[in-house]
Amino acid sequence: MRARSVCLLLVGVVGLSGCLGPADTERSGDGTIRLHIVRSGDTEAVATPRVVPQGATKIRVRIWHAISGYNVVATALLSAGSANLKIAVPEDDGYTVDIVSYFVTQGRATALTGGRAPDVSVRADATTDVQVTLQPWGTETSGDTTIAPKDPYTVRIVATDADGLISRQTFESAKLYASTTTFQSALAALPAGPGVLGVVMDDHMSFAATAPDAATVTTLYAVALVEFTRGWRDESLPDVAERPLFIELPNRHMGESLHRLVIDPTTGGIVIDVSNR
Repeated sequence: MRARSVCLLLVGVVGLSGCLGPADTERSGDGTIRLHIVRSGDTEAVATPRVVPQGATKIRVRIWHAISGYNVVATALLSAGSANLKIAVPEDDGYTVDIVSYFVTQGRATALTGGRAPDVSVRADATTDVQVTLQPWGTETSGDTTIAPKDPYTVRIVATDADGLISRQTFESAKLYASTTTFQSALAALPAGPGVLGVVMDDHMSFAATAPDAATVTTLYAVALVEFTRGWRDESLPDVAERPLFIELPNRHMGESLHRLVIDPTTGGIVIDVSNR
């Protein structure tokens, strides 16, 4: 039985010159996913320049199966704006193909855009075209807006994208980093310190922290550094620090503004109104 060949077309990301053949290293019954990845703006197939930002240097692909437990991860370098990637996959139904564009900053692999193709079937002697559109994550924040110095506060974050598919079953842990000095610039480091560990439930995460002291009305800037599940780790990468995958929410690297709270010394306490009537 000949192994099948799977072609992925990533809208705005991948330009594929026909379906490429199976790998020589395949076992009988395996399929082969081979990608020719092109940075946004480098091919006529590109429709949305933000799909793969110019800041992206790599693409990480995860192919996994919820029932069998199969999971394979591969990383491709966007060298001169393009890359080639080949992955052998056992024949089966119900694969999920996830793809993330990222770059390395402060020693971390930091995600920029992502997309998912669910329910992908692999069959011998057949070809399946899978279309994945990479998009930036959105961020919905809620919680306290004005707080007193040294008082507790909460921040709740929901990661959003196209129907939330790449946000679900994707994130494992998150820490909140906050500072009274802005770090909005993508070149700025995250605030020093260990961060405040949050509670992650799928694409929702919540944090309980304490405000710093402030003598005057002060803005507190905050961001969540979210780690993808261990299924996203690429253990083949020589740089150990790059193997896990992270994303900042709100994602300042994609132009989102940091979350803001106001520290107001006049907030809270007991207010006594004395009048002479």
